[in-house]
Amino acid sequence: MTRTVNGTAKAVPPEAGIHTEVTSAVVIGSGLTGLAVVSELNRRGVESVVLDGLAHDSQPVHVPLTDAAGLPGRAELLRLLHGYATGHSLDIRRGTSVQAVGLLRGSKIPAPVTRTAVKWAVRTPEGLLLADAVVLAGCGRPAVLKLLRSLGFAAGAERRKALRSAGLYVVGAGEAVTSSTRELVRQAKRAGQEVAQRGAAFDSGSGVRTGSA
Repeated sequence: MTRTVNGTAKAVPPEAGIHTEVTSAVVIGSGLTGLAVVSELNRRGVESVVLDGLAHDSQPVHVPLTDAAGLPGRAELLRLLHGYATGHSLDIRRGTSVQAVGLLRGSKIPAPVTRTAVKWAVRTPEGLLLADAVVLAGCGRPAVLKLLRSLGFAAGAERRKALRSAGLYVVGAGEAVTSSTRELVRQAKRAGQEVAQRGAAFDSGSGVRTGSA
């Protein structure tokens, strides 16, 4: 079976007939923070798919233009990010929420052999996205903490390091309304840089990644 992601055809084993795609990164959250992350990823040559948010997130952090107008710089930033996304035909799937996020290893989902490491399985109503990195961008703090606990990431000083090692990044969780625009952009840039470095570090090694379920 072959699926096309960002114009690139890749061989993907089917999971019981479920529509399955492979990409380098999945960004969960299509608000200001998610747009900032995907723009940075695109500038660094990292293919990605943006989904609307977590299905059970009761406090997603979206900053629509009507709300952003009262916050310095956000309305203009949103306009620029929307324009960049449109101009570069970024894969932003508004209206598509995430039903589940899980590590691929240990699951029953077959992992394809591609140039992109496959560590995460993101399930949506439309099918399954397999990716090396997942970025939670502007999702509500309660939903993020619940997801991290379900994945076995305990609270503490070492959690961020563990998340980065697993290819999971959290940007602006529950803080996007109070954080400055500059801080959100800084977090987005850092996440994009780390995801890109993650791919480059592997590609400079064996050059081929083998996923294992």
